[in-house]
Amino acid sequence: MTTNRFRLDSTLVHTESVAAWSTHMGVQVGDPARVRRQLGRGDLASEFARTAARRPAAPALRLGGRWVSRGELDHSAALAASALQRLEVGAGSVVLLIAEADLQTVIAYLGVLRTGGAVVLAHPSLTTAELDHMAEEAGARWLAGSGIGLTRAAAAQTGRLREVVGLAEEDRSVASVVLADLVGDPVSARELDPTEPAVIAFTSGTSGRPKCTPLSHRNLLASMRGVMWAWRWEEADHLLHSLPISHQHGLGSIHATLLAGSKATIMPRFDAGALLDAVVKDGVTVVFGVPAVHRRLLDEAGDGVSALGRLRFYTSGSAPLPVTLAEKMGEITGQLPLERYGSTEAGLDASNPLLGPRIPGTVGLALPGVEVIVVDGSGEPAAPGEVGEVLVRGPHVFSGYRGHGSDGVFLHDWFRTGDMGVFAERSGHLGIVGRAKELIISGGMNVYPREVEEALSAAPGVGEVAVVGVPSERWGEEVVAFVAPATASVDAITRLAGQVLAPYKRPKRILALESIPRSDLGKVATPELVRMAQEDWTSPPGVI
Repeated sequence: MTTNRFRLDSTLVHTESVAAWSTHMGVQVGDPARVRRQLGRGDLASEFARTAARRPAAPALRLGGRWVSRGELDHSAALAASALQRLEVGAGSVVLLIAEADLQTVIAYLGVLRTGGAVVLAHPSLTTAELDHMAEEAGARWLAGSGIGLTRAAAAQTGRLREVVGLAEEDRSVASVVLADLVGDPVSARELDPTEPAVIAFTSGTSGRPKCTPLSHRNLLASMRGVMWAWRWEEADHLLHSLPISHQHGLGSIHATLLAGSKATIMPRFDAGALLDAVVKDGVTVVFGVPAVHRRLLDEAGDGVSALGRLRFYTSGSAPLPVTLAEKMGEITGQLPLERYGSTEAGLDASNPLLGPRIPGTVGLALPGVEVIVVDGSGEPAAPGEVGEVLVRGPHVFSGYRGHGSDGVFLHDWFRTGDMGVFAERSGHLGIVGRAKELIISGGMNVYPREVEEALSAAPGVGEVAVVGVPSERWGEEVVAFVAPATASVDAITRLAGQVLAPYKRPKRILALESIPRSDLGKVATPELVRMAQEDWTSPPGVI
């Protein structure tokens, strides 16, 4: 693989990224600008309505065991928009929506989009402090939701809200109004400004305070269409997942379904048996997952995971997929998980090819419309095999944080992901070795947590591994590893580390947990582990 050396402020499209687009799409891309125009055209509400009009009787979503047709969903969104407009929700408005995995929430989300407003999707389990932070940062003046999540969110507000909107009859005790009371004539979809925010997301916050991240209609459409092209998404597809729709991973499933005219089953919570039964009985073709889902499938269903071999493909994202876990899934199912890579700020950036080689430990090639480069410390493109920071560019990338300075976030017009990566010399696949902020400098030497985690995961009796850097008077930072669960002795794990890792990379301490603390989508809660290591946390009796 040759490196295309060029000035980072150049408007020329990176030639190796265009070659990756061609691989994903199965055709030679000769006009990159045209590809990008197609990806970002229109707005979410209009595109969803246009697709629904083609096959209004076709099933769209199954939530809570009930299917809703495309026409029914579009009509319900039109009525929700009518009610929201009576509350003066429209262009420039921001609604904080408590995102339960139910039909009422999806309808409210689509209704806000149709008014021209933007949505902040909040997980129902968030604390009042977290919800208050999100509402304030995003400028939300309306709160909508149902159940205990709405009650908690309403308690968090300090008078800034215009309305608290209930989505169900039982919300009257909390809400100032219930949406159904305000329904008038359906609101037809109209063309919206594609550069305006549709979703205001928040970064995961596993390594700091979540940042307010406006995503435009164009950002979201470009990201989702690119991956749909790469994965050959069709009307005949049936997607299944149990991921929260408050996160981009889960929300993207709804976007893909409503854009393609396909259908999706969204489970309210993960259940290994129910998920695999649905794959076998319901004609499911695609399953979205994260490493934590795949690990639980193996732990709870064993060889029953072979049912995933019926699928066109199943994905892994939102957190690093250990090589050992990917290979075990591939061995049982007959196909490796389709690992992909993205971020809150830039949607989906790369994926292993659907029809090409899937290489465990990598996230594949740049998706259509996306440019991906790796740069060294001086900001120059790194050579293949050389670790550097991952930068991305394209119509899917946000324009900057709200309420936060964006200094240092962009290098010219390239988004600095903060991830450290490397392009494989032969295949050109991108590997992610860790976050720049999580780089451990021990004794003056660079240690990437992912490399240590992969090494320790190979030890018999070791399940999950998380590696962090902890301040040390002697080393500057010392490498500390957490394992969960672990039946292996600390001596056995240490011996393995000594065989495969240079001395400066070997953990100074190995601690056992019942489980690694993670976010809803499986991202390691690094600050919590650092705190535990600094407090000289010790393993409970009976383990390491």
